[in-house]
Amino acid sequence: MIKAKNFGSVTIQPGRESIFKTTTDCLQACAALAIPIFEAEKPGYAGEALPGDMITAIGQAIALYEFEGKPGTLVQANGCGGTQRVILLGLGKRSEFKPEQLRWAGSVLARHLRKIKLTSAVFYPAGLKGADWPILAGALGEGFALGDFKFIPYKTEKKTHAEEKAAVTPLTLTICCPDKFTTETVRRLLAEKSIITSAANFARTVACHPGNILTPDSLTAVARTVAKANRLLFSVINYQTAKALGMGGLCAVGAGSATPPALIILEYVPRGSPVRHPKTVAVVGKAVTFDTGGISIKPAADMGNMKYDKCGGTVVLGIMQAVAQLKLSHRVIGLIPTAENTLDSRAYRPGDILHMYNGKTVDVTNTDAEGRLILADAMAYACAKYKPQTLIEMSTLTGGVVVALGGVFAGLMAGNDQLATELIHAGEITGERLWRLPLDKAYRKLLDSPHADMVNSGGREAHPIQGGMFLSEFVTAGVAWAHLDIAGVSDPKKDDRWWIGDNASGFGVRLVVEYLQRLGSK
Repeated sequence: MIKAKNFGSVTIQPGRESIFKTTTDCLQACAALAIPIFEAEKPGYAGEALPGDMITAIGQAIALYEFEGKPGTLVQANGCGGTQRVILLGLGKRSEFKPEQLRWAGSVLARHLRKIKLTSAVFYPAGLKGADWPILAGALGEGFALGDFKFIPYKTEKKTHAEEKAAVTPLTLTICCPDKFTTETVRRLLAEKSIITSAANFARTVACHPGNILTPDSLTAVARTVAKANRLLFSVINYQTAKALGMGGLCAVGAGSATPPALIILEYVPRGSPVRHPKTVAVVGKAVTFDTGGISIKPAADMGNMKYDKCGGTVVLGIMQAVAQLKLSHRVIGLIPTAENTLDSRAYRPGDILHMYNGKTVDVTNTDAEGRLILADAMAYACAKYKPQTLIEMSTLTGGVVVALGGVFAGLMAGNDQLATELIHAGEITGERLWRLPLDKAYRKLLDSPHADMVNSGGREAHPIQGGMFLSEFVTAGVAWAHLDIAGVSDPKKDDRWWIGDNASGFGVRLVVEYLQRLGSK
């Protein structure tokens, strides 16, 4: 985990790193014992291990508070013996149960512990024991770590020393396991989940900083520190070099800002990899540190949330941190094109024609369709320079995907069916779900221009698909590629995803790392 660092005017603080422990002593004395409850089921299924007086206390709490056990709910009851309090976590109906419900329960538990100023709890897996328990324990740990995230560096409220200490003390979750063999399996899995969720929370932390603090320059400094801390190769293509290389999209989008654009590059090279033919995977993320829309200016309402237009890039930072710490088997290149899209006399205009890195020309019809311009140069450069077998790009690209899918699914457009299938599968495992949209050639005519090879936006019709079609023009033939439009799932709407609250979600870190782990020795 990266320590808090000062990058000029910005202090980047990592999300809290929760501590996971395992034990076979499920009835140890503790401040809080958390027990899952399925909807419409009596707690008697836990009776083979829990003492009768605790079963009675649980039943009384369910009756007193009319607790139904619905997903995302909890109730606290008095404990007995050495247990000070019992926290009942709703999982919903057993017939509909998935690991996602346990992630949700872990998140609710972490937030409740912070609320009642406790820093530890023991989880007893009543009714959950079985061959899939390690997977469920991993999901519980993920939710616990993600739910403990809170972004407060700009709060100035005074706190007592005890409150300050409690706020920064990591939470500890001890998970009960039935035997020593399962305990070791769960311990290894939780160690992985700790690395991945810490990376996701770091991505969320960077994303939450505002545009006056987190600029292309300071984001570059953050990336440099990520690289140094994780032994990644680091390089940056600055504005002058980008202009010389012919990156007309990147240079145009950042032209109106006092802070010039850049292309940040992080490279992970596996050491002593057992894979006979390691692959090269490029992950590309859009990082517009603030998006006014440029001359095609956005409406004032909710424009403040455009600080989250850098979420694709911050997700790439999290992925690269996790990849390095997990010591994965394949070479991974992270590319983050970053710019601030704003207005002054130098800002690019509707009607401008841009020459892109791969030689194609773009007729600008809308300066608010800027993300695809900086991504196009980065993707074309990645293909030419690093020759990846696979390229995965993530961006808060279109409002249209929010209209279509809301905050539940991210839009997936892919030029390769196998890659699409593998990413969808990884999304189902992690709960970061994808819905595939078509990339039929019939949509290409929406991008036709009378004066250039293509326009950057063809209007409202099939707008998310237009974005994917545009980006497909900048991927070298033979490269398996996918575009993830994460606009709906990255924007922090309170009720869309259970772990967000008022924060960025970090959507994509866990998904892509899962894909890369499964790529394994292929």
